[in-house]
Amino acid sequence: MSLLRVVWHAVRLQVALSRRSPEHALVLLIAPMQTTTMLALTLAAHREDVVANAVLAPGLIGLWVASLDYAGRIVTEDRWAGRFPALIAAPVMFGLVVVGRVATVVLVGTAAFAESWLVAAVGFGRRLTIAAPGTFAIAVAATCLATVGTATLLSAVFVVSRARDVLQNSLGYPFYILGGILVPVAALPDWLHPFSRLVFLSWSADLLRGAVHGDTRGWLRAVLAIVALSAVAMAAGLWLTQRYVDRTRREGTVEFA
Repeated sequence: MSLLRVVWHAVRLQVALSRRSPEHALVLLIAPMQTTTMLALTLAAHREDVVANAVLAPGLIGLWVASLDYAGRIVTEDRWAGRFPALIAAPVMFGLVVVGRVATVVLVGTAAFAESWLVAAVGFGRRLTIAAPGTFAIAVAATCLATVGTATLLSAVFVVSRARDVLQNSLGYPFYILGGILVPVAALPDWLHPFSRLVFLSWSADLLRGAVHGDTRGWLRAVLAIVALSAVAMAAGLWLTQRYVDRTRREGTVEFA
């Protein structure tokens, strides 16, 4: 079976599972509330210059939440639901199945961008225009790719970790800050900048804001950085997932739940 067919069947599987577990779409309820809060604070402070930040931030947060809270639990949920033995018994690479399912959840999270725009336009009368739509589309595509790679890695880390809940709870707001979602990376202390650039969100946030304002300087460098970080995360996630599958087979704990 080709790689694309494996991923496609994994997407179909996740769609079927998500229809029975609507909590995967809860991120779509969070984005409008976050947009309302951020825009209300921004406009109350008479900061029209940062309206774009208030609209884009909930979309990026939605992607990270989808990656961290939903996609990151895929392998763990398979174990507890008893699907894991059947999935690893299939004559395909289990990591590719995870990638396809993660991509499905992340795709739902991208709707947070549209929701933020809608809330800004309908609720606050602020119609955000994009000065460089081509760059913006490339930035969103690269960001989604990086989110899938990161979620693949997180799903593997969570399933091998004994402190999954602690990790999930601690990887939220620190990454919103390091990722330049709430405030641009340039506004952070200088000593944090090297750490921020290891988080794909920092490149994505700057690129998206630049595309909205028409500042596309260095866009290619940003896209390459996002894609590179995505590739590293994806490779690490596939490797760690395969190691986990091999270990469960070797130790005879495939049926353990």
